[in-house]
Amino acid sequence: MNVSPLQILMALALVGLPSTLGSAEPPPVRTLGRVFAKLKAGEETTIVYFGGSITAAPGYRVKTFKWIRESFPGAKTVEVNAAIGGTGSDLGAFRCAADVIAKRPDLVFLEFSLNDGHPTNEFRKATVEGIVRQLWASPTRPEIVFLYTTSRSLNHPRVSYPAVARHYGIPEIDLQPVLVAAAKRTDWPKPTAEQRADTKKFDWTQPGQVFMGDAVHPNELGHSLYAEAIIGWLKGQMDAVPSPAPQLGAPLVSEEFAHVALVEPSRADLSGDWERLAPDPKSGKIGRYAGGAINAREAGAALAFSFEGTALGIYLNIQADGGKFEWTVDDGVGTAPDPAYGGPRGVKKGVVDTAPGKYFPRYSYALLTTGLSPGRHTLKLRVLEEKDATSTGNRLMIGAFMVGGMR
Repeated sequence: MNVSPLQILMALALVGLPSTLGSAEPPPVRTLGRVFAKLKAGEETTIVYFGGSITAAPGYRVKTFKWIRESFPGAKTVEVNAAIGGTGSDLGAFRCAADVIAKRPDLVFLEFSLNDGHPTNEFRKATVEGIVRQLWASPTRPEIVFLYTTSRSLNHPRVSYPAVARHYGIPEIDLQPVLVAAAKRTDWPKPTAEQRADTKKFDWTQPGQVFMGDAVHPNELGHSLYAEAIIGWLKGQMDAVPSPAPQLGAPLVSEEFAHVALVEPSRADLSGDWERLAPDPKSGKIGRYAGGAINAREAGAALAFSFEGTALGIYLNIQADGGKFEWTVDDGVGTAPDPAYGGPRGVKKGVVDTAPGKYFPRYSYALLTTGLSPGRHTLKLRVLEEKDATSTGNRLMIGAFMVGGMR
């Protein structure tokens, strides 16, 4: 596939607009000068790819890191794949310490925007901001690049992420215009008869379907276009003047997701039939759970968990025999939803289905509540008799409690 430099430059969208928030001038958009200085000096340089399934796939991530490694053969370059499919920046904030900061990154590509959706609200700004503030409070204070992917509709607005980027001076690469420009070409491969017949997976009325293997995941062509655009931007950063090490000022929204922890499930008081699983870093099922896991084996199993913070979630597994659970925090009486803020702010009770329809077993999560009053709270949870029609049981595997707004 041949894509001219002019096409890449025309398609690549970098956002660095002035902030309209308050009277203070926004910081300048940061460069990757510090990263390339290390690479040119032959120093060890760690690149972390932090996102969802698009990043987890052996696509743009592998292609861009290959270019970095081959462009600087004298440096020891370390790639960290910190992506989990089907997850957003809310879980990302809780994973950041163990999955990113512990790797001592120099550069972090952040790709959660598609999984986060495109809400114009404070909640989504806060979850992304939490990751930024954790990274810049860490020992290596890495450079960050926001990556915006797209779906086959090629029509996803970018609102919450750019607001965070402007506030912190974070560079952005919007890959949607890359595909919008590429879709105007007429020399792409035509869909096969088999692809046209598979209407559950493909929709050829959508302008970007030729670049996708389904509704959102790029195929080889899509990943190649993504990678070429990112590499084109990286080339423009190779000789950039290094930005000073980042300093944290006042938050844009809050620090609720900047002070977080994953608390091991053994801290809960259990009743009923629960299986306790010891930590096993090599396990594909519970390997990400540093404190092991607990697994309810039948309906009626319950737990109580006390925590200090303003936000709470559960890091769990989707299982073929997964069930539903009901939960309350404190008295279960929450505040009215605030659509302008978004997210589960002030919610104090609910029901979660851990196996909603046919799906493959994987890591998942449920962010239950945010915006609680500071102080001590208690979660009570019970596995229900009812379950999805596609589930074969009532199990509930918990790998950690996600506690935010800690002090």
